[in-house]
Amino acid sequence: MTASQNLPAVRPGSGLALPGASIGEEVIDHLREELGVVRLGYRPTDPKVYRLDLLAELCDRATFQAVIKWLSSGKRRSRSTRRGYADDVRVWAGFTNALGRGTFRLGSLSYEDITTWKLLMEAREARPRSIARRLSSLSSLHEHARRHDWKELANPVDSEDHRPHIDRHDTSSATPVLEVDELQSVVGKADTALEALIVLLLYTLAGRVSEMCATDLDKRIVRGGRVHLNLTRKGGKERILPLSATVSDLLDQHIATRPSGPLVDAKALLVDPSGRRIDRFEVDRILTRLGKRAGVLGGRDLTPHVMRASRITHMIDAKESLAEIQAFADHADPSTTIGYFTRRKATERNTKLVDQAEQLFTGVAARWTDGA
Repeated sequence: MTASQNLPAVRPGSGLALPGASIGEEVIDHLREELGVVRLGYRPTDPKVYRLDLLAELCDRATFQAVIKWLSSGKRRSRSTRRGYADDVRVWAGFTNALGRGTFRLGSLSYEDITTWKLLMEAREARPRSIARRLSSLSSLHEHARRHDWKELANPVDSEDHRPHIDRHDTSSATPVLEVDELQSVVGKADTALEALIVLLLYTLAGRVSEMCATDLDKRIVRGGRVHLNLTRKGGKERILPLSATVSDLLDQHIATRPSGPLVDAKALLVDPSGRRIDRFEVDRILTRLGKRAGVLGGRDLTPHVMRASRITHMIDAKESLAEIQAFADHADPSTTIGYFTRRKATERNTKLVDQAEQLFTGVAARWTDGA
């Protein structure tokens, strides 16, 4: 399911009075920066709007306050997690609006509405994992509200009836992996030091695109004569990770040649040629372009998560221990790391079994292909 599906077309009006502003402008400003901005479209020229302002317009006052409490709770410590959940609320607000019910309000969606939404997503061939994630967000929001100020609130999501079955052994929708020669080909297609830097940063640190885009220039530190990055990883975990010599050189080049002027984001570690902080959409465009040039993945887009999955898989190939890989990738649950191991071993096993069968038919194709 693409990010554009079901997102409302509304825009926040000027002079928007935010519900809950009485808690203090400082807190509101913090939340606004914490949730960040979202581009209303995919073109670089499309406007960006603060998620907080969008939520304030899409929700009624009481629901907006419930959403902010939910996003600020301890279980949603990571900035990227909060932003993902905020975008899920936008999806549900868009669906509510499509039903002709105006602004999103807790309790406005029923069991039947969720059943309709699930069938709609299936008709659009959305992936089961995407459907499950959206449903999980909506259910979590309702349960959090019910535990606090909405005692009589009913959860419209029924875990038995609505949540799709996720086949844990399904590899058809798993993130594809670049082999080493394909990765080198992608880097070779880079036109600029910035493009190469993005590829190498994501790969060498097994990074998430949200981490890289959110990192500030002052998070680049030198210890023991080596450059490190102080990254905030998923779950709000702080990690100081060393950079390889090549990545360090590319980063020095990027910093030395970045533009200057009042429009430049002086805080950002990575900026585009105009000086604006790089966002995930720009990273997606760069990787997609390089992937097509290199002819990898058989027509599928090269995404930031492909770089991360490739690094984790290559560590498995190098016989690193699962504990080491889990720690480096910052997987909270070891089963996530084991999933990569299982998929890689399944590919190796299936290839071996197919090649064993091939030995029975060596030369058969030559009857029709010799001299063709």
